[in-house]
Amino acid sequence: MSEDKLYTFKHPLFWVSLILFLINQILERIYGVYIPFIHAYLDDLLCMPIVLGIATQILQWIHPAGNFYYLSKSHIAIAIVIFSVIFEGVLPITDPANFTSDFLDIGFYIVGALIFYRLIARKSKKQWEERVNHKK
Repeated sequence: MSEDKLYTFKHPLFWVSLILFLINQILERIYGVYIPFIHAYLDDLLCMPIVLGIATQILQWIHPAGNFYYLSKSHIAIAIVIFSVIFEGVLPITDPANFTSDFLDIGFYIVGALIFYRLIARKSKKQWEERVNHKK
C-alpha cells in the first residue's frame, strides 16, 4: 500500500455516510421533509462511520504509523459508550426540549460502528500486520 495520507478520507464508507447525512439534514432543516424511520435513526447509524472516520484520519496524520494506524475494537467500543451516555443519557436530561432518549439509537450506534470496523479499521489493522510481518 502506498503512503497515502488521506486513506480514510478516500474510503467510500466515509463519503457515503457523510453525503447521506448531509442530504438528510438538508431535507429536514431546509425543506421540512421528515421521513419517520429515517428521521429517527439514520443520523445515529451514520454517526460512527463519520466521527470514527474523522478521528482515524486525524490520528493517521499525526501517528508515526501513518495510514496504517487504525482504531482498535476497544477504541470503537469506548466511542459507542461515550456517544450513548452523552446523547441518550446526559443531553435528554439537561436539554429535554432538544434531545430525547431512545435506546434504539444505541443499537444504531453499534451497527454503524461495526460497519466502520469491518470496512475501515479491520482493513487498516490487517495492512499494519502485513507490513510488520513483512519487515521481519
